[in-house]
Amino acid sequence: MAFKDLREYISELEQEGELLRIKEEVDWNLEVSAIIRRSYDLQAPAPLFENIKGYPKGFKILGAPVSSSASKGRFYARLAISLGLPPDTDVATIIEELAKAKHVKPSKPKLVKTGPCKENIQIGREVNLFKLPVPYIHPGDGGRYIGTWHTVVTRDPDTGWTNWGMYRLMVHDETSMGGPIALSQHIGMHYYEKYEARNQPMPFAVVTGTEPLIPLVSCFAVPPGTDEADIVGAMRGEPVEVVKCETVDLEVPVTSEIVIEGMVLPHQRKEEGPFGEYTGYITSARKQTPIFNVTAITHRNDPILPVICTGAPVEDHLVWSIALAADILNNLRSHGLPVKKVFIPPHSALHIVVISTEISSPNIAQLIADVVWANKSGACIPKVIVIEDDIDATNMDEVLWVFCTRNHPDRGIHKIPNPSAFHHWTFLSPKEKKSLTTTNVLFDCTWPKDWPKEFVPRKATLASLWPEDIQEKVLARWESYGYSLK
Repeated sequence: MAFKDLREYISELEQEGELLRIKEEVDWNLEVSAIIRRSYDLQAPAPLFENIKGYPKGFKILGAPVSSSASKGRFYARLAISLGLPPDTDVATIIEELAKAKHVKPSKPKLVKTGPCKENIQIGREVNLFKLPVPYIHPGDGGRYIGTWHTVVTRDPDTGWTNWGMYRLMVHDETSMGGPIALSQHIGMHYYEKYEARNQPMPFAVVTGTEPLIPLVSCFAVPPGTDEADIVGAMRGEPVEVVKCETVDLEVPVTSEIVIEGMVLPHQRKEEGPFGEYTGYITSARKQTPIFNVTAITHRNDPILPVICTGAPVEDHLVWSIALAADILNNLRSHGLPVKKVFIPPHSALHIVVISTEISSPNIAQLIADVVWANKSGACIPKVIVIEDDIDATNMDEVLWVFCTRNHPDRGIHKIPNPSAFHHWTFLSPKEKKSLTTTNVLFDCTWPKDWPKEFVPRKATLASLWPEDIQEKVLARWESYGYSLK
């Protein structure tokens, strides 16, 4: 199903037992984030804070909107629901569905005159970011972060290519925000290569509190020139309705809870950070980053601000790992490689990818790794594990087993020196941080192609070793033995 807005999604979460309304007063200063963090630890329902200290009744914060669930067999329930899938959908199916979505015919947004996001409009002197319940998330953060589960809209001034991306944003004061913009990111291509190069301010719109597909797709790795809005429309089965901003020449989803408009100023910087990042550590040093100068804020009545509490692996890893895995799967298949599954374990903090394959050639693992690292999604993953397709790549117990028993500590480990490094990686040395280069590694956990067939060890598992008639007999009589069917 396609949700028309965040409120419909919240209703569905509540119906599925994946939401908890918290009516007790909570403080935006660390208490909200501590509750969200604790909900991650317990895989508890998403907290909807309805009484925020110092803010009018009606203002709400939604925490952990797509985090994992403790419900049996529904670890990915919220993510599945957000994609319109049954809550008990397994991760391999979710990845396949996202991989298919990349091949659906794009659907352009539909421009409408007005909508819910225009119910309240503040322009110029009326603008005050602190009128929104922006949380202070981690002890040690450089400030209050309004951008943790949102979409930043920018547009190429020459081609009209509109980018929807997710980039962290810290509130500086009532009318300005800041955050890092990397040249390699699509927003960086717009800002540095076009606007700042011409000494022009770059229009932006920060959209938060939308239907769940929009922030999800904002995390996708798509080619430059691709409008994420078109992908969302294709996945929804109908165009996203958008409305013009008040002070900049951009369009935003009409049912957004909150829209923040303005200009990113050229050649002006202000200190931002640190922030508890996706690696699970507060490592991003305070540094000079571009300034997002706010010219207007519009929002719905009783607006809802979604918040994720980044840090030790939680929901940002859950979402990004699925999105990146789907993109890598698509790319490997487009190269004709016999790949069965691609999985990025959420708790790996996006540092490792597991790929299962048929053994079609002696160097299949190296071929796979080369394609992974040549792809934008794979370029930010320094470690690749390649396993055979008799192992479920999404079952980390099985993956750990074959890593320990099939990976040779010499010939099975291949180091690739001096690839580009991602600045958030905590294992980088000071020298590597400066040069932004490191070492990638391939763990080949496949049996060598030149081994005699009788020399290859056989798996001693029920499904692979016992005769089918014995398996069927045991499974049929399982309950009569006294065991539960679960």
